[in-house]
Amino acid sequence: MDNINPGLKENWKQFTLLVINNAFVGGMVGLERSILPKIAESEFHIAAKTAILSFIVVFGIIKAVTNYFTGSLTN
Repeated sequence: MDNINPGLKENWKQFTLLVINNAFVGGMVGLERSILPKIAESEFHIAAKTAILSFIVVFGIIKAVTNYFTGSLTN
């Protein structure tokens, strides 16, 4: 812990991983807002708000489980 080096040059790998992660999350939000309601109404005949809510709930649960196991692996 004594050799902590702040800055992008020293931590470019972590920063790149953060940018990629944010791009994937942004893509998921884009899918949720634009494509999912149309598919829900045309294919499954359910209201768009129901589809969005179920998508958010499932995404949140999966993210929580993934974060839990990832956190336990970091230690």
